[in-house]
Amino acid sequence: MLTERSANVAAKKGRTVRHLTAHAAETERIGAVAAQALADIHVAIYGQSPQATRAWTDGDAILLVLRLPAEPAAQGIEPALGAMQRMVSAAVYRRTGETLRTAGTNLDAQRGLAVLAFERVRARSAQEKLEPIPAGPVRGAG
Repeated sequence: MLTERSANVAAKKGRTVRHLTAHAAETERIGAVAAQALADIHVAIYGQSPQATRAWTDGDAILLVLRLPAEPAAQGIEPALGAMQRMVSAAVYRRTGETLRTAGTNLDAQRGLAVLAFERVRARSAQEKLEPIPAGPVRGAG
């Protein structure tokens, strides 16, 4: 457990103290924003709300689950998951300033479920120094 005294000692030594629970709560909030954005995007594309959207988070990972509408008009129409995923990333960035990297997608049409995976990209602080990555000679490059 991090106490005030140990935090002060770390600060005096120039170390950064991260509060993991605050970061996890922030990722949960971003997941909720992403789930709402997904529902809004579905309405904009298909003219009807999905049955449900949910977000699960773990560390920097965010999984969105979309329950597709069961109406006959919606059956047989496969959602454009890749495009919707990019739109969710853009919407989250506009609403929160946080960047989400798109990951995998999965569709189970029989169950009416779609899953979209994202990774929260942490912004670099101004103090972080970028070091060059050591690389040796490339064989067969010329």
